[in-house]
Parts: sequence; structure tokens; C-alpha cells
Amino acid sequence: MNDEQMEQRLRDALSATADTVQPGGDGLMRIQRRIGEERGRQRWLRPVLALGSVVVIAAVAVGGIAIARHGNDKATVKVGQPGPTLNPSTSGFPTGAFFPFTTGAEEASWEQEFAGGHSPWISDPTAVSEYWLQNYLKQGTDVTASGKSVNGDAADVTMSRMIGGTDHAVTIVHLVKFHNAWLVTGASAPAGDLTISSPSAGASVTSPLTVSGPGFGVDQRATVELRDAETPALLGHAQTGMFGNGTSQWSASVPFSASDDGFGVIVVSVDSPADGGLGELTAQKVEFDTATPVAGAGDFYGVQAGVIERFAADGTPQGPVAGSDAYGTVTEVRNVGDTLYFTARQHGCDVDSLHAISVGGGAPSNDSAVTTSSPGDEITGFDISPDGTKAVYFQSGCGSHAGQGQLVTDDLTTGKTRAIDFPSLPPVVVGDPVWESDGVHIDAFVRTGMEGYFARYDSTQGNNPTPSDNACSGYDVNNGLPGAQTVAPDGTLWFAVQTGTSMQVLSCSGGKPKLELTVNRNGSPVSLAVDVAGNTLLADSEGKVWEGTTGGSASELAVHGGVSSVSW
Repeated sequence: MNDEQMEQRLRDALSATADTVQPGGDGLMRIQRRIGEERGRQRWLRPVLALGSVVVIAAVAVGGIAIARHGNDKATVKVGQPGPTLNPSTSGFPTGAFFPFTTGAEEASWEQEFAGGHSPWISDPTAVSEYWLQNYLKQGTDVTASGKSVNGDAADVTMSRMIGGTDHAVTIVHLVKFHNAWLVTGASAPAGDLTISSPSAGASVTSPLTVSGPGFGVDQRATVELRDAETPALLGHAQTGMFGNGTSQWSASVPFSASDDGFGVIVVSVDSPADGGLGELTAQKVEFDTATPVAGAGDFYGVQAGVIERFAADGTPQGPVAGSDAYGTVTEVRNVGDTLYFTARQHGCDVDSLHAISVGGGAPSNDSAVTTSSPGDEITGFDISPDGTKAVYFQSGCGSHAGQGQLVTDDLTTGKTRAIDFPSLPPVVVGDPVWESDGVHIDAFVRTGMEGYFARYDSTQGNNPTPSDNACSGYDVNNGLPGAQTVAPDGTLWFAVQTGTSMQVLSCSGGKPKLELTVNRNGSPVSLAVDVAGNTLLADSEGKVWEGTTGGSASELAVHGGVSSVSW
């Protein structure tokens, strides 16, 4: 058996063993052990140490043969003598480092095992980069190292994949050396166009996390993920919506659940238009704030008897939110972060107003309204952008203004508004117009008579009440008329329809609708809410509230007195 054959066998053994130690979705093992913290957690390093042992044994059997990739400066993982430092100092650990260790104590523990020949790949920047992309970020084995630049204790490793027959660089992994270990500190896109403007690297973050960056290209869409720094666990993700062609920036709101303090990694990627695989990727470290809430099904808010009521998960009322009755009869509520936005009406055709109040209650955040409708108009539906800086609402004329309407966007930071006129209804917006996660585009179901479609508006330009762009082109309204819609935390459009025999909740991604939930009752949906886990609330025109999860049927909650609007 020649060296090339033995090398291939060692690679196969390495790969086969790695396949058996991947963390499971229902019980992810800790990727690192927190030395010095009495948490009793498992760490990912133990299985990898076993993997290293397999390589060591095989290497001994062939007289110390190394695993290497020849001729292309790709991964070199050698089984040899460890460095002389057996008890390195844990001080001076790089603050930006997060993989494969987050503390100096963890690295010191590995040094002890490295002395016995375990996990030698951690001492090689190229091998660390490949393991991080392939096994931690789950980008696939086709993403491999194609180049390396080392300058003292810093290294940049270029990662590439074959796209259209050409080796295409998709990201550059940045690393620093701490004793014998090479540690990932982040990654950047080779072209330099995909970057994260906010939050800054190392920032303390809470849920929902707003991630933004400068726009580029034409018709781009990015996926934003927040991952735990200690496991491959995906804590939250969202889509930015389309950007480019003059769009100044992209943005996405990412609700996430973190069980404790610690570190996370923001990963932003765009797909290649050639094959749909990874096109570019950038990543940076963040720290979880102690106030980070755990997302999931739980209490929710609803409008009942003209005030905002808080309800337990089973529909049991918990009492009204103090101060929510300060400006008239509440008609609709929406929770954004820790702020409740609500519309209030004095009486008749008086001006409707939009206010903000803390989820804990108290006086609304402003003495005057956040925004108001025009005199003689009432707000029939509204939404707040994921970052809380913009409002959109449809105002419909009453009294002498009857039969007219406007779709209005309002920058809450500058007070600048922009309106699209609906001079004669129909066409008319039904339910809530909703912001896409990019904070630029708005989706609204527009009735054009007996027909209708999900119009997609650009909030920065255009004045056509029926634009040609369809946010869910694959949906046929003959299957049911939408009455309520929302954008889920991951940026996907969801809507509820009346079919004539039931109510259905659907999601729409890439223009293709997907049935998510069925309410076995012939009702008219008026309000819809979806949380980060896919738990769904639906209120109908009779004030009943239905709750369910993706792929099943909904059950009615025991609310009393009628609820006209719901929000998680």
C-alpha cells in the first residue's frame, strides 16, 4: 500500500468517525467545556478527541504518516509532537475569539490533551477553518480551504467552493493564535460587499436582534442566522427580503432564544445565482445580554372591550395593560420587542391615532400620538417595522370622505410621511399592510373587486395603488379570500383565509404558498400572529381566538367577551 492509498484511508476513517459524533437536534451537546464554571455540561471536544485518537492510532501503524493535501495549500493536519507548553497561562485570551474555545481555561485544558496527541487539527488554522464552516456552520463539505495567509499570530484562510466549474471564494476566515491553538475571530466576504453594519462585533444583544448592512448588487436576498458560540445550535434566523439596485441597506429582525448568558455568532450569507448554494458569507461574535428573553409560545396580548388585555397561553385573562385606555377605544395592537403599539379611536369619524406603551403598562411613551390619520379617516390596519422605526397604515375615509383611502408610511424618527392614494374603493387594502424584514417593502392584500392579490409596495418610491409586483404570486384567491396577514419572525409572509368551510393559515416563501394550519370552522379571519417557533394565533370576526402549531389543526382558546386583535 503506497502513501497516497494510506492517506485516503485515513481521510475516510476521519470522515466516518466525524459522521457519528454530530450533535442531535433534540439534545445538542456542548461544543466546549466551561472550565472553572460548575455547570456539569458535556462538551463537543470529547468526541473530537476520540476522533483524534483514531488518527493517532492509524498514524502509529504506518510509522507516523501525516494527513495532508498536496499542491493546493489546503488543509494540513499533522500528527506529530505537541508544543512544549503543557500548562499555558490562561491570561490574555483574545477577546474576539469564539471557536473552538471561548475562554483561556478551555484552551489550557486542550493543551493537556494535545500533549498526548489529541485533536491536532486545532493547531492548524486551515483545518480549524474547514471544521468551522463544514461542521459548525453546516455549509457542507464542498466548502474547502483554497488559500492561507499567516502573519505572526494572525491568519486569514480563504474558503472556496466550485460554482459553475470554477473555484469561487465564498469567505475569508480570520484567526488568531493563542499558545498552540488557532482560534476563529470572524469571517468576511472576499468581495467586501456583504458586511454587517449593526450590531458591532462583540456587542451585547437581546431578542429580537436587528442586523443590518449596506445594500449592493441587484435583487439580492440574505439569510441572517444567530448561532450559539458553543454548539452548532441555530438560535434564530430571518430573511432580509430583496435589496440592491439602489437600496441603501438591508435589514432583518431575528428573534432568538438563549438559555443563559454567553456568546453567539451572527452569520450572514447570500446564495449564488448560479446554483443556489453558498455565494458569500460574513460572520462576527456577539454577547448575549442577561435580559435576553426566551422565545416561544406563552402569554399574548389582545384587544378586548376597547383595551389591551394580557392573556395566558390557554386564553385566561391576566388583566388589562395599565394606560392602554388613555386615548380612546383601542382597535388593534401589535407587540414589537417590549413595546405595544396600538390604534385608538375617540368616537365616530374622529381622527384615529397610533400610540406606544411598554408591555409592563404605564403611561404611553409620548404625550401625543406616535402618528395620526388624516381628518375624516380611520385606520383600518397597521404594522410597525421590525426595528420599530417606521409605521405603515391604511386609512379609509368615512363621512364625507367615504369611498377613498390612502396607504401611508411614516418614519417615526423623522416624522416624514409618504402616501399612495386610493381615490376610489375598490381597490382597497384588506386587513393589515405588513412590513417585510428589510424595512423597505410592504405586503398588503388588495381587493380589486371580486378578485385580489398580495401587492408588494416599495415604501421609497411609486404611487400606483395596484403595483405589478405580487408578494405571493402562486396563491389563487379562488381557494379562499385572505382576511388577515403578518410577517413571521423569519421574514416569511403568513396569511389566513376563509374557504367557505374552514379557515386556513398559509405561509408564502418565494411566491409559493404552503398550508400551515387549519381551523375547522367556517369563519372570517381578522387578526393573525405567528411567533418564532411557528405557534399561531388567529382571531375571527366573532371574537373567537384559535391557537395551533404548524402542520395540525387549531383549537379554540377559552377567551370570553370577544377579542378583535391578537399579538404575541
